[in-house]
Amino acid sequence: MPRVERKLTTILAADVVGYSKLMGKDEVGTLETLKVCRSIIDSVIVEHRGRIFGSAGDSVLAEFQSPVEAVWCASKFQQLLAERDAHPATPQPMQFRVGINLGDVMIEGENLYGEGVNIAARLESIAAPGGVCLSAKVYEEVRRKLDIKFADGGQQRLKNIDDPIGVYHVRTTADAGSDPAAASSAKPASPPNTTAGQGAQTPTVIVRPLKVVGGGADVGDIAVGLAEDLAGSLAKQTAIKVLAPQAYETASNQEAVEAGAVADFALEGSIRASGQQVRLSFSLVDMHERSQVWTERYDRTLDDVFKLQDEISRNVAATVRIRVKARLFERLRSAANDTLSPRELLDKAAGYFVRSYGANHEAEAALRLVTDLEPNNSMGTAMLGWCLYRHGEFSSRKLPAQVSEEIVALTNKAVTLDPSSYFARLIDALARQDLLGDFEGALAQAEAARELNSGFTQAQAMEGIARLHLGELESGKSLLEDAMQAAKDDPHRFRHQRELAIASFCAGDHAEAAKLAQRLVEQAPDLKRNKLLLAGFLAAAGRTDVARQHMEALLREDAGLSMENARLPVLSNAAAAGYLRESLKAAGLPG
Repeated sequence: MPRVERKLTTILAADVVGYSKLMGKDEVGTLETLKVCRSIIDSVIVEHRGRIFGSAGDSVLAEFQSPVEAVWCASKFQQLLAERDAHPATPQPMQFRVGINLGDVMIEGENLYGEGVNIAARLESIAAPGGVCLSAKVYEEVRRKLDIKFADGGQQRLKNIDDPIGVYHVRTTADAGSDPAAASSAKPASPPNTTAGQGAQTPTVIVRPLKVVGGGADVGDIAVGLAEDLAGSLAKQTAIKVLAPQAYETASNQEAVEAGAVADFALEGSIRASGQQVRLSFSLVDMHERSQVWTERYDRTLDDVFKLQDEISRNVAATVRIRVKARLFERLRSAANDTLSPRELLDKAAGYFVRSYGANHEAEAALRLVTDLEPNNSMGTAMLGWCLYRHGEFSSRKLPAQVSEEIVALTNKAVTLDPSSYFARLIDALARQDLLGDFEGALAQAEAARELNSGFTQAQAMEGIARLHLGELESGKSLLEDAMQAAKDDPHRFRHQRELAIASFCAGDHAEAAKLAQRLVEQAPDLKRNKLLLAGFLAAAGRTDVARQHMEALLREDAGLSMENARLPVLSNAAAAGYLRESLKAAGLPG
């Protein structure tokens, strides 16, 4: 097979909104307008050191060596086009959508091909008219380097793209012409309900009544019941205030308007029914930014109405909790810790957990300050324990004894400070399971957390993990997989995936364990603890040569790694634990 030349680059895809319709009305005028707009776009691309490699009809494909230049360029030409359209003398307005992606591409002559280009084109298709849509990869590169505000578009499934893509929208082009070098000192304005350093208010989520499209009275009853269940599930989240749908039924129009005016987020939805088939659609809207934070669709049957309501309310509530934390984080991330209240510091740390493992030290700094200011803050204490645990994910070595001891002490203290905290009990269960090997204690704490909050999917996953280690493979796996499905962007997701791989290994399905571990390493390559397990699982599955290659790469990163200091999972199955050590030795881990 011939070698294909490849490179990593930033792709910009732009297209005219409603081009066919415009051509149908006035071919000559539309073509002239396109030429004018293209002269603006092309000149800005050249100014920002971009290269146009594709131009068919109304579309433009360009590459940039820098994501910053690509986003700055797109924001600037969209601003210039908007100014052109707003001018009274403009004969015919014309808007463009823009998508930008950072990805690997294939090179053939002057052209570029591959998924990196395809994703940019798909992002362009979901951008707003006159707007710019970025992949999460681009956002992470530019968010601190440009004086531009962004709106989180959540995880989106794009046509013909296998995996969901995190997307962000450029929210305004007002500052597109500013020097990006000055952006590092810029701070976003605080929204109406956030007063940095003065004790931010708990964010309010309005659960609006679900719209019913089709179906009989029974579907209307399901809509009412589901909205109430959603409000109930969200109300159990300690970091969220909820205005339930009943408030709209009893409130005057003026009261409802006033409630909406002070709310931070609105959860909206609809239900469509045809026979036994039902389609439920939900979206979370940021009321300050007037932008959509998240949207999802569920296709189900009406075989078991109560089961349907339980599943949907749990899944939606879990996702809303994470999305709200992520949005609050965007408002706090650039603020200095010493200007924030303990609540804001907790929100900032939670945002680091949701967004990236890579900023875990920043999360720790915020949480250390919380526990200094409020030593008896149960949530801050539990979150600090979780943060220290996360540090260990970056290394294939055992946690230092003092770190393990601090984690256990923190989780015990958090539960003692607030026995009703389901989060504190979750993190205590984690410490018992993965640090102490106290699987019965872990199960008890996970069950207690679920009793306190039945919709807490992380506690459900923890219960499943504990049961797996106790040999209850069928029920444990069912609980864990169900929780993983309910909250796909859970901050604990990589740990959940690892435990699922470990369960397969303990059950003797070494090929499945290796497959799951391989996927995990591809998704989160910085988490070296998982690389160690992958090498062992590959060797156990009979793929010794590949296992040795992985182990050699790991040892190049950490030359002193050995069986004595490696971070092996604590297993209740002695036979599986012994076989894992043999497999790691076969993979080349020094004794």
